[in-house]
Order: sequence, then C-alpha cells, then structure tokens
Amino acid sequence: MWVNVKRMFRSGFVSLMRNSFVSIASVFVMTMTLLMIGSLMFVNALISDFVSYVRDKVDVNVYFVTNADQKAILDLKTALEKIPEVASVSYISSDDAMAQFRTKHQDDQLTLQALDELGINPFGAELSIKAKDPSQYGAIAKFLEDRTMDANGNPFIDSVNYLQNKVVIDQLQKVTNYIERFGWGTILIFALASVLVTFNTIRLAIYTSREEISVMRLVGASNMYIRGPFVVEGTFYGAVSAVIALIVFFPLSWLLKGPTQSLLGANVFAYYVSHFWLFLIVLFGVGAVLGAISSFLAVRKYLSI
Repeated sequence: MWVNVKRMFRSGFVSLMRNSFVSIASVFVMTMTLLMIGSLMFVNALISDFVSYVRDKVDVNVYFVTNADQKAILDLKTALEKIPEVASVSYISSDDAMAQFRTKHQDDQLTLQALDELGINPFGAELSIKAKDPSQYGAIAKFLEDRTMDANGNPFIDSVNYLQNKVVIDQLQKVTNYIERFGWGTILIFALASVLVTFNTIRLAIYTSREEISVMRLVGASNMYIRGPFVVEGTFYGAVSAVIALIVFFPLSWLLKGPTQSLLGANVFAYYVSHFWLFLIVLFGVGAVLGAISSFLAVRKYLSI
C-alpha cells in the first residue's frame, strides 16, 4: 500500500512539472478563487462591524422628573440590567445632563444665557438603555410602563423616547436583516461560482492526460491508483494557490485600511493580521479540498464508471 501511495505522489508531481503551462493556469485560477473567498471573509467582517456600529447608535432613553429620588433611579437601573433583553444601561445625572447640554450648545450664547437666567438646573437624570437586538426595545418599553412610580408611589419618570424612536428602530431591524441576508447570499453565490470555475479548469488539465488514463486502464490499474496522482496534483494546486493568496492579502489589506476605516470604521489590515491563522486555515483547507475533490470528480469521465 505504501509503495502505491509513493508512486501516486511521485506521478502527481511528475505530471505537475511536465504540464507546467497547464499547472500555472490551474494555480492562477485557483488563486483567483481563493482571493475571492478571502475577500468574502473580509466583506462578511465589514458587514458585521457595520451592523454592530449602527446598532450601537440606537438606544432608548428614560427621562426622569427633576425631583426624582436618586435611589429609585438606581434601583430601576439595577432592575433593567437583570432582564435578558438589555445589553447595557448608562446613568446620566442631572448635572451631567446639564454639562452635556452646555457642551452641545457652546456656540449658542443666547441659549446659554437663557439657561443661566433660570438659576436652576432644568434637566433631570437619564437612563440610556441599549438592547441586545433592536427587536427587543418593545419589550423593554413595556417593562418600563409598569414602573413609572417610585417606592413611595410618586411618579418619577417624565418620559420614554421609545415611541419617537420606534420608526427608526423598525427600519434599522429591516436594514440589518437585509444586509446580513445579502452578505450571506453573495458569499454562497461567489463560492459556488468559484467551485465551478476551479472544477472546469482542473478538468481541462486532466483532459491533456486522457490517453495516459486509458493506457493505465488497459493494463489493469485500479480506479483509486489512477485517481491518486491527479488528486495529489489538485491538492498541490490548492496549497500553492493558498500561499499566493495569503501573500497578496498583506499589501492589499494595507492599501485598503485607510478607505475602509474612514468609510466603515473598520481597519481591514488589523483584522487580517489578528485573524491571520483563520485565513491560513480556511484558504489552505478550501484550496486543498477544492483541488482534491475537483480532480477526483473530473477524472471520473475517463474512468468510464
């Protein structure tokens, strides 16, 4: 068995060197295929970062009356943090709200002057609530409806801006779902196209050896023995293509890090470096498996089985 395995490997490498032009063409096509698959990994990461970025900008704010008891507010914050739909709750005191308003309107002297003439802080404390998913804000709003009173029975919630944000939240949910479906759909379509292109290229390479296959069949060689060298050859195509793709992604991701960071807030070069081993495993695995399976299936026609 080991003798046959050695012969299959040796025959595969001999065929690879002998058909150098076809080998180069196959490696080129597989490299393009792996570059496309790697690019789809980048696109999927960028889509995920963009969706997370947009979701992070949406929240529900609870505004309290100016004389609300701080303990009651903090108790509500603790209760909100315990429900499963909530990702985080931020507390903003009335003084912080005042400071934020002054910073936001620092160029509007008329507004600041009117605020100073009041002589009191007109802002109440706030709670900024972020849900784990935009679809869960409705449940959070319903939770707040039953907790508008403090422990003494005094109303302490002035308003909740869920209804004002509901249209935006619903639209965000639709957009994020569409983007995620579009991203996965694009990945599947291009992956299928890549498989078909690679299969036909390796099939063309095997076509040049059809007479050799026929001779091997005539002398009684087994199907596995005939397929072996071509599977080795296809696996080698995939491995070499993976190395080339990994090398190409370094300067490519470095050149694109500026535009992607300014437009989408994501550094593709940092992502590639931090996930290099993932790219290595995926590209080598896909390249080797794609080359081996394509060779295994492409030679089927000439085995008459």
